[in-house]
Amino acid sequence: MRHVVYLLVVVNLVFLGWNIFQSQSVMQAERNMPAIPKTAVPLVTLEEKQQAADEVSTIEKLTDSKPPGAGVGLVCQTLGPFVALDAMQEMEEELVDMGLAPQRRESERSYPIGYWVYLPEMARAESRRLAQILDDHSDKEYFIGKGNLISLGAFKEMSRAKERLEKTRKLGLDPVLATRYRTATGYWLDFQTEIAEGKQLDSLVTDSPDIWLQDRACY
Repeated sequence: MRHVVYLLVVVNLVFLGWNIFQSQSVMQAERNMPAIPKTAVPLVTLEEKQQAADEVSTIEKLTDSKPPGAGVGLVCQTLGPFVALDAMQEMEEELVDMGLAPQRRESERSYPIGYWVYLPEMARAESRRLAQILDDHSDKEYFIGKGNLISLGAFKEMSRAKERLEKTRKLGLDPVLATRYRTATGYWLDFQTEIAEGKQLDSLVTDSPDIWLQDRACY
């Protein structure tokens, strides 16, 4: 029995030594193999080729897809100013009917309401002297304001303002003709549209000379 045990031990030692020898032989053979040239083309299986082609096709499809509106020429515009709120609301409805989404915007604006003829501010003694000249010619269409300014009248028409200007000049005075302004709230409609719709929008403002269609920066 003892001899059998010794025999098994010897067999195991021989088997272990043979495995170690084989492993060292393979490693030595790999070290002795020549290096793979850089120009060598690695082998690719047919299955790997098909998988790579499917991935490229998927990427191309994702790249070719475009967001809604891509390639369409868009421009930001504004329409106004509207002095009356109801007029702005009426135009807003027309833009909505055209498929647009106008946004309201308010701004203060000054617009001409007529003309003013006056003598600029001066010393009190000078204003009294000039007022006396007007009184001597029976001209009562004036009043002395702040800073001894002498107002000679406000007019809606330019023609009447010029008549007043010439009349007082003949008296030896040197009046000034100026435009009168009033500040009011103006309403604007901002929207984004396609370039091709420009002509259709132009037709909306032909009957309103005070309403302008203008390009504006997109935010």
